[in-house]
Amino acid sequence: TPIADETQAVSIDEALLDVTECVSRDYNGDPRILAEHIRSLVFQETRCTVSIGIGPSILLARVATKKAKPDGICSLDIRSFLQLDLDIRDLPGAGYAVEESLAAHGIKSVADIRAHDLQRLQAICGEKTALTLHNFSKGIDARRLESDKLRQMFGAEIGWGVRFSSQEEADDFIARLSKEVCGAMAAAERAGSLVTLKIKKRREGYGKPGKFLGHGVCDSFSKSADLPQMTSNPEKIADACVRLLRQMDIDPLDIRSVGIQVQKLNSPGSSGAAGDIGTILANGSKVVSEGRGKEKAKVAFHDLPTASQLDASVLDELPEKDQLRGEQLCKNIFR
Repeated sequence: TPIADETQAVSIDEALLDVTECVSRDYNGDPRILAEHIRSLVFQETRCTVSIGIGPSILLARVATKKAKPDGICSLDIRSFLQLDLDIRDLPGAGYAVEESLAAHGIKSVADIRAHDLQRLQAICGEKTALTLHNFSKGIDARRLESDKLRQMFGAEIGWGVRFSSQEEADDFIARLSKEVCGAMAAAERAGSLVTLKIKKRREGYGKPGKFLGHGVCDSFSKSADLPQMTSNPEKIADACVRLLRQMDIDPLDIRSVGIQVQKLNSPGSSGAAGDIGTILANGSKVVSEGRGKEKAKVAFHDLPTASQLDASVLDELPEKDQLRGEQLCKNIFR
């Protein structure tokens, strides 16, 4: 028996399910029966518990999921949502920076957001963010599931058991985490050009965490860097992240969580990770020799634009050696 009409993966341990028709057809119109069935299936297969939130929209389902934890089920409609005492961070997408900006103007809860008009919110946190918060505070969310949505980010974050005794250990951990992220990218034939390092730093004065080897109360930091070219190379990702960590100037003994994200991805299966424009132009149409007396071998040809798609002003911005390569290549393929 199917358990969903449509599914959207959110992360490795979270998914959104549209079960409207499924519940009506197979579960007597009661989504709680289906929720218990899913929890039972997952526990039997993995021995892991599952928390499930139920609602008429993505917003209400996700807020309900927070209320369902740990190991429970919670159902919300707009009326019950409006009766909740919610912090700003309880709204999906409302992060630390937004919370701080609103708090500076005396807005410290979802009820406070609801009490302010849209124009006031836009003056504080911008047009788009303000509109989202304004609607979310009233339980309004018109988003639909995107089961075929193209993945926009690859990443991994570990916040349990992270304890370093030296900078070398932190760097090695970043290198190993980079391999995990890049392995997933390579499997999907994707590459990216923006890397973000996310760090949780132990907050002074809060003692040991409640969970053994958990991250406990922390301050969160993140820093991003553009890469010179598309890549899924773990060494290049790790090098960039290590540089970002140095810029953060955080004592490795205080680090409790490390996360790496790669964004600005190419299209699946494209040759965007092949290299810089100079390399592509140089290798696109010529035969190279590995040395005197050795057999010449052809270099893989890359997809190139047509003559009408070339912008001469772009070539003018390249280093002189690459301009010459590009001009020669154009003569070869467009003559």
